[in-house]
Amino acid sequence: MKFYIFPVLIYFVLAGASCESAFPDASKIVFDWKVDSSNFDFAKYVNPIIGTDGHGHTFPGATAPFGMVQLSPDTRVDGSWDGCSGYHYSDDTIYGFSHTHLSGTGCSDYGDILFMPGTGKINFSNGTQTAVGYRSHYSHQNEIAKAGYYSVVLDNSLTKVELTASPRVGMHRYSFNSESENWILLDLTHRDEVLDSKFKLVNDHTIEGYRFSKAWAADQRVYFYAEFSEPFESVPMEKMNSDSTVGKNVKCAFRFKNIKQVILKVAISAVSTANAKLNMQTEIPNFEFDAVHQKVLRQWNNELGKIEVKTTDENKKNIFYTALYHCFIAPNLYCDVNGAYRGRDNKIHVDTLHEQYTVFSLWDTYRALHPLFTIIQPQRDQDFVRTFIKQYEEGFKLPVWELSANETNCMIGYHAVPVIVDAWIKGLVKFDTATAYEAMKASAMQQTNGLDTYHKFGFIAAEREGESVSKTLEYAYDDWCIALAAKRMHRDDDYNYFLHRSHSWRNLYDSKTGFFRPRLNNSFVEPFEPSEVNFHLTEANSWQYSLAVQHDVPGLIAAHGGDKKFIQFLDDLFSVSSKTSGREQADITGLIGQYAQGNEPSHHMAYLYNYTSQPWKSQKIVSQICNQLYTNQPDGLCGNEDCGQMSAWYVLSSIGIYQVAPGTNDFQIGSPQFPEVIFHLENGNKFKLIAKNVSATNSYLDTVMYKNSTASIFNTISFAEINNGGELVLPMSNKFFHQIPDLTKTQSSPCSFLMAPRIQNTSGRTFTSSRSIQLGSDCENALLHFCLDNGTWQDYSKPFIIDKRTKIYSYASLPSGEKSDTSFAEFFKAPNYGKIVIKNKFANQYAAGGNRALVDGIRGGASYRTGDWQGYEGIDLDVVIDLGVVQKIKRIAIGFLQDQNSWIFFPKEVTFYSSLDGKVFSEMVTEKNKVTQHSTTTLLNDFIASSSKDARYIKVLAKNAGVCPDWHPGRGNLSWIFADELSIE
Repeated sequence: MKFYIFPVLIYFVLAGASCESAFPDASKIVFDWKVDSSNFDFAKYVNPIIGTDGHGHTFPGATAPFGMVQLSPDTRVDGSWDGCSGYHYSDDTIYGFSHTHLSGTGCSDYGDILFMPGTGKINFSNGTQTAVGYRSHYSHQNEIAKAGYYSVVLDNSLTKVELTASPRVGMHRYSFNSESENWILLDLTHRDEVLDSKFKLVNDHTIEGYRFSKAWAADQRVYFYAEFSEPFESVPMEKMNSDSTVGKNVKCAFRFKNIKQVILKVAISAVSTANAKLNMQTEIPNFEFDAVHQKVLRQWNNELGKIEVKTTDENKKNIFYTALYHCFIAPNLYCDVNGAYRGRDNKIHVDTLHEQYTVFSLWDTYRALHPLFTIIQPQRDQDFVRTFIKQYEEGFKLPVWELSANETNCMIGYHAVPVIVDAWIKGLVKFDTATAYEAMKASAMQQTNGLDTYHKFGFIAAEREGESVSKTLEYAYDDWCIALAAKRMHRDDDYNYFLHRSHSWRNLYDSKTGFFRPRLNNSFVEPFEPSEVNFHLTEANSWQYSLAVQHDVPGLIAAHGGDKKFIQFLDDLFSVSSKTSGREQADITGLIGQYAQGNEPSHHMAYLYNYTSQPWKSQKIVSQICNQLYTNQPDGLCGNEDCGQMSAWYVLSSIGIYQVAPGTNDFQIGSPQFPEVIFHLENGNKFKLIAKNVSATNSYLDTVMYKNSTASIFNTISFAEINNGGELVLPMSNKFFHQIPDLTKTQSSPCSFLMAPRIQNTSGRTFTSSRSIQLGSDCENALLHFCLDNGTWQDYSKPFIIDKRTKIYSYASLPSGEKSDTSFAEFFKAPNYGKIVIKNKFANQYAAGGNRALVDGIRGGASYRTGDWQGYEGIDLDVVIDLGVVQKIKRIAIGFLQDQNSWIFFPKEVTFYSSLDGKVFSEMVTEKNKVTQHSTTTLLNDFIASSSKDARYIKVLAKNAGVCPDWHPGRGNLSWIFADELSIE
């Protein structure tokens, strides 16, 4: 049912309407939108369509640099992976134009406050569930995307849509094909799950409201204030509940008669509608669309003009300036013009001195984007650090992957740390260093995400935490950064402690293979295949994480056995087959051998030849990546843009520099792609990089380079040398330079780290009668020590036998007194059942050890990623166990895990059967699931059968829940069963 509010009723509605009060004083404007005139015209090279196809996940719409508003078309309403930005180039329909979008992420969110123009009869359905709806077909031939501007013609109504934006306000210009029956629809139900929403009429050309939603961010709050250039004559609404202006299903439309063009302004705020109004009054007080477009264009030119590239290759300019444009989309403003913002405690705070930001994809962006910002956005980068500190003060934690005042806890590490330390080391310290240090240390001393075992044992055990290898390596790097800060703070004890932790990577290094490997129950996991993608690593395989020691590359080279062997490992990385095994991982793209440019863990690897006697190989690979994996096409990014990281790699690399280890002062020199690049720095200095004779074939550095006319053969340049201004001249050639650079700068500092001993004879964590235990160490001179079940410590000299469930602690020592971290293992004596037959094959990546995993005596924990749970996709679990002899059965129990966020549900029901001969089975009991599928937390539940029957064979049949339900983000896709442990009494 629909009802209509006509003009005669509008006044009545307004009489009871009022805005939420602004906070603080709405009259105090501290962040106005001021834009200086620009001497550059680089925005003309920006092509926002790059990255909208393939897996780039970018959006083509209008936004200001680092703006709160990203006004863009939405072609997808689901949370599909390739629909994360709301737009994908392969689609041919548009649902509307919403005001918030993420740039290049791997998770879906945003798409708030959607408007859609049309003509004729209003249909409140978007068209996904019905034959018709308000969505419209469109053609790329009628689509234009530029920096700060987007336009498209909607085929269904022939309406021309134009979009532009200021930092906090989106501006629409709708040019209708006729003057009759035109309308603009507002859908507050678009995309994410709505927690609450509200719509109010202010007058006949103004509305306000809010939308609270849940997706990646658990509680995202957006207030809006919107003004139309023309009065609307009626306001049809879709009646969904008793009050159609408040609730979870608010949709309305605004009719216009005898009007062919309407301009719409929509301001947003995370604080209140009054603050949204203030944002509009401050930034776009009138309806001059073209003036706003020109102003944001000037702003883009000012930002893009911070790097001036000179080349006759217009295509390369498109690629470069689009990449730089993508670098300047996020992080996003998250404060209003009066300094008010929503904090991590979900309360309203005010900072009138510095702007606050959101959208921190730090696992990605610490690598290249923030180092780039230290050069060309130093003031803003310090604002980011100040935002981190505010978030720590308000939410007691530095951001990991923060989104709209919500911590998503997506990805791993505590990578706000290297961003802070990198700025600190470079002298960008306009922030409270004491609080920053306190916050960094607090992040490192948490007891979550495997940090408890990392602190205790010097590595994360695979049975304790998923992605154990990646987490150990990322934590070690972050700890090195904290050690640098501790040294600056003269905290000697902290310096030594965190420096020791920074060497934890050595505990997972396998000197025999050269790879980092998971340690499960204190043994390397067997069998081992470096190309296998599994849950011991984050979005990667061992090839793609076995060089993740950016902070100690010389130490890693030494661990490999020196320069020659390390070069061979790099050569193999870039030349082996690109085929991966194990689970499917969509992020592993842009492959050259097993190097994956499409995902962040690989990004520094191309520069590691610079630490060897063959730096020209870095020049070759970097040039290849720049020229083959970045193009001026819709699919011109080989992987997720990831909030600027993918583009920042290109910006730095195409210039000819890259910082392997943020936290140092040095940038590695690679293979510049432009004859001349000029940095226009905020301090007024200019730094020029000249690549003489550079071309498609001349990609190698030839002879010496010149820093301010001084000859040099070093393959690095410091931040200070860039920031102080000057000139770097790099002669280029089609032949690599044979002279070996001075490697003394890359030599490893002495390391007294002693690796914790491992159990050498790996054959699982269980045994049925007894088990021999053999300890070993990679250090030939190490003495080994162990204790059993918290007993007395003993010196190890030879293998020993255990015959019951046993805990084993061990450490290594040297005659000098040095000790390793203590390692731990626990072995279980499993029931000695006979044959086990599993009818439906479990998934290879969730085998949990094979057929006997369900009865190995080891109960899976609260995470399915640790390898203890056996997974079945879209099929039932059907298992038969032979007890060997007829027994009296008293009780049968089998455990299951539910994590609906990962598409894992409890089975519909579990039926237990018994048999004397293994041929004829009789049903004992069927237990139906009584737990809701809607729970957002991980749940464990046992299905139980009590009995007094005699049986030799037990059968358990667990029925899969089927496809994911309609309310679920994975609706229509196969769901999973995860089972462990089956016990029989």
